[in-house]
Amino acid sequence: MGKIRSLFRLRRPKSQHSSPPSPSTPSSSSSSSASGDLERVFNKFDSNGDGKISSEELAAVLSNLGHPPSEEELRRMMVEADSDGDGFISLEEFVEINAPPASIDEDLRLAFAVFDLDRNGVISADELSQVLIGIGEGASVAQCRRMIQGVDRDGDGLVSFEEFKAMMTYGAGFSRACAALAAANATAE
Repeated sequence: MGKIRSLFRLRRPKSQHSSPPSPSTPSSSSSSSASGDLERVFNKFDSNGDGKISSEELAAVLSNLGHPPSEEELRRMMVEADSDGDGFISLEEFVEINAPPASIDEDLRLAFAVFDLDRNGVISADELSQVLIGIGEGASVAQCRRMIQGVDRDGDGLVSFEEFKAMMTYGAGFSRACAALAAANATAE
């Protein structure tokens, strides 16, 4: 069910939106082409063409894909997707749960800015150390260099926004960075 559940992976809190995005109007986070693609996928789910996906239609598609959901899985998926509570998934709800939230990139840039103290577009070991000390998680510059190695794709010893984004979004190298910090702390003790 992992790939199928990804249909319902991203969900903005209901209080953050007053009206769902129109599938025919591109937003800052998706193009009209992507919305059109989502509409075509929606129509595959909506087998009777009534403009909404019932739990039976959802179960049928998932079963046809070789992933028959349990009653509980189906219930949870419908609850997650059905923001207006009518018992069906509308096209707008389908687009909303499958389109990436517009604020993710902005949130990541704000988080990145916390670490990029000199505002030069990269996070150095010194900057990382200063921030960690500032929040009570002291780490030496040497420890921070080892942490950075876990996410530094281009080998420059710095964390660019793209490397930061990959780490925060996909966990790329995050476990290595944590292991490096744990090892560094163990050696320091």
